[in-house]
Amino acid sequence: MPPRAVGAARVALGLIVLLGGINGFVRIVPVPEPLHPFVQLLVDSGYIYAVKVVEIAAAVLLLQGRRRPLALALLWPVVVNIALFHLLLDPRAGINAVVLLGLLGALTWHDRHAFAPLLAEGRSGSPAPKGDPARGERASLA
Repeated sequence: MPPRAVGAARVALGLIVLLGGINGFVRIVPVPEPLHPFVQLLVDSGYIYAVKVVEIAAAVLLLQGRRRPLALALLWPVVVNIALFHLLLDPRAGINAVVLLGLLGALTWHDRHAFAPLLAEGRSGSPAPKGDPARGERASLA
């Protein structure tokens, strides 16, 4: 991906997520009322505020251009839950979820080298445990 496209995707995702995070505390963008019962449960329990803090932190990292892989790793669970919510429970803003997934996926693909160790099978990092079939050893029966 060209550097300008990466920068544009980073800023777009950062601004969208920052706006969504801030909107959890201060209503900037109107939210359809009444809230879906699932969202109402998240608000009543206070859980949504922890999620919004993670969104804001990740957005700030993205907008600063620092620790982009960390910001992306923080956003994946949030965005997947947003997408599943809109797909399964409330399709009113489903296009927003598609846009978020697209931007997040494109940036993750661009930074895939940073995530490669997470997907490797015991090749780097800590050594494989004894008796690991990947090392060609047999596990002892004792």
